[in-house]
Amino acid sequence: MNQYNSSEAFDWCIRKGVTPERSFVLCGDLTDITDGTIMTEMLFLFGIKQPKISDKQFRENGELCAVLITTSQDLESELLPKVVAVRSNPNRRWKIIWPEKEDSERAAEPLVMGDMSVTAGRDPSAAGGEGGPSQGTEEKLGNQLEVIADKVVHQLERWHYEGSYRRLRIFSGILPVPTGEEPYEAWREAAIQQSEEWHCPDHIKKQRIVESLRGPAMGIIQATRKSNPEATVADYFQALEYTYGTLEDVGDLVARFNHTYQETGEKLSQYVYRLDKIIHKIIDKGGLSPAEVNSSRLKQVIRGALTTDPVAQRLRCTALLLGSPTLNDLIKEITQEEALIANREKTHAKAVKVVIPSSETQGSRDDKLLTLVEEQNKKMDQLILALNQRMAPSNVASRNSIRGINNGRGNFRRGGDFTSRGCFRCGQLGHWVMNCPLGWGNSEVGTTGQLDNVPIQGNDSGRLAGPSPSPRN
Repeated sequence: MNQYNSSEAFDWCIRKGVTPERSFVLCGDLTDITDGTIMTEMLFLFGIKQPKISDKQFRENGELCAVLITTSQDLESELLPKVVAVRSNPNRRWKIIWPEKEDSERAAEPLVMGDMSVTAGRDPSAAGGEGGPSQGTEEKLGNQLEVIADKVVHQLERWHYEGSYRRLRIFSGILPVPTGEEPYEAWREAAIQQSEEWHCPDHIKKQRIVESLRGPAMGIIQATRKSNPEATVADYFQALEYTYGTLEDVGDLVARFNHTYQETGEKLSQYVYRLDKIIHKIIDKGGLSPAEVNSSRLKQVIRGALTTDPVAQRLRCTALLLGSPTLNDLIKEITQEEALIANREKTHAKAVKVVIPSSETQGSRDDKLLTLVEEQNKKMDQLILALNQRMAPSNVASRNSIRGINNGRGNFRRGGDFTSRGCFRCGQLGHWVMNCPLGWGNSEVGTTGQLDNVPIQGNDSGRLAGPSPSPRN
């Protein structure tokens, strides 16, 4: 059965034993469609009526062609769409077939309208005589119109609730936070904000909160609901706060608020946002009334801001003029001043120009530096030469004093000068061997300045005696 009509859908419901008023047949392009996708689309369409799949029909090639879906409540086929667009694939359309009896069967049944019974196909005006419907019939028609209007209003409200509804992010309470989930603080802030903006009954709010929970967090809500079947959305948030929140009392929060200061490098607007998060927690604990929020925030901003922050300095000067601004007004003032300061810094940076010397100027400077370096090198050479000339005798004396001199008694003395020791060449006092009048040209003196086979004699005073002259040829 590839094509369905209302009567075939009705027969299908009878065969499966489901209520036709709560069922419909979904057919169309169902290729490669899973049960999960079908249920997700139907939950989005019917919401709290909790649809479920009762039966399926397949083609000869094994492809899915129709699905029988049953809900937990009666459906108003006149108010629901005949064609549904699949959200996951906008190009795909599904057709909804509402089960109805065949026309022949309906014609045989009487049309009941209040206390008036009319056989289908007859003139309705015959029931009221020659003048048309009676006055009682008009009242019954009016009552049925009111019922239909109430159903229309209810359906429009449901569409209004679900049309602008956006699901919350998932929160499970597992640590570390799994990918795709929100930490508790971020989830709680978003959930509280959206629950306050949802214009729908409380039971719908609770359903939307529950559908964003998984794992341990879902277990906490289930335990809360079992212990208190009349639990509200606030009770749900309170139960989660006891488990995953920071159980700080009002005193701790107020102390943390008073000791929260602007950090170095932090913008004043960011500091205000940090304070505002603590203020919301204080309000939830009942430690601060909404009327005192603005003044308390401004006082702490002025007190806790850095003294070197130019925006904070301006804010301190204009605090009396601002009075008690709201969060939006305060952020507006701060961000405008921060933007002005940033623009002034950019303008000042563009105005500063770096003067790059030309090639000729740079060349002349290099020549001057080179000339100065050469002059300094010359002066340094002159100083080194003069210092060497002045230090030469003392260097010779130090070298001679290091060498031992025989004192005639077999020991050596270090140090002293030439007034107390004799010449190595002639043994006379008053000069060194290099200045010996006998000279260095004799064969007895080697090239190293040592005496070669020259007998050295000591005198009675222990001083060196001159060498005995050798006969010359």
